[in-house]
Amino acid sequence: MSADHPVSADEMPTSQSDTANDPAGGPAEGPIGLEGAEQDRERLARGLVKYYAAWSIGAGIVPVPFVDMLLVMGVQVQMLRKMSDLYGVPFSEHVARNLVGALVGGAGSEVVAGGLVGPVVRLIPGIGPFLGAMTMPAVAAASTYAVGLVFLQHFESGGTFLTFQPGQVREHFRKIFEGARKGRPLDPARA
Repeated sequence: MSADHPVSADEMPTSQSDTANDPAGGPAEGPIGLEGAEQDRERLARGLVKYYAAWSIGAGIVPVPFVDMLLVMGVQVQMLRKMSDLYGVPFSEHVARNLVGALVGGAGSEVVAGGLVGPVVRLIPGIGPFLGAMTMPAVAAASTYAVGLVFLQHFESGGTFLTFQPGQVREHFRKIFEGARKGRPLDPARA
């Protein structure tokens, strides 16, 4: 285009193929195959899981008992919103909150106790806030990581929020949570 003929809105690229970029931001070298697109989507989803797990650490640091748990759930729901966009799955905040609550709450005493210990420990005069600040962020990150990976697998297999069955994945969630809490995140493909 010459300087005297600017690009109009009608001439702007409109299709995905016109504007395809590689992850580094440069132009794509050719058409991305279906397998490549699926791998890229999974890579992006894993990035979202890590990103929101880090954000949940910040939510877990909030020094107000039980408010931190609500903030962590909010981070997890936002993560699921972004993942549903990535996978083209219809999103409902109400359904997502219920599923996260059912998954995390029903996963076992370790997860529930870990989520309750932080706020309760913070009530101990003197050392309580310090101990709580060390407990809740780790539980929040591990829980968010596990929620994200369980839903990643569910969406990868073609599932939706309406087909998600928390009772069927609780043990898997618990294993991912325990591994993440101990600093040994599990690869869900191998779990």
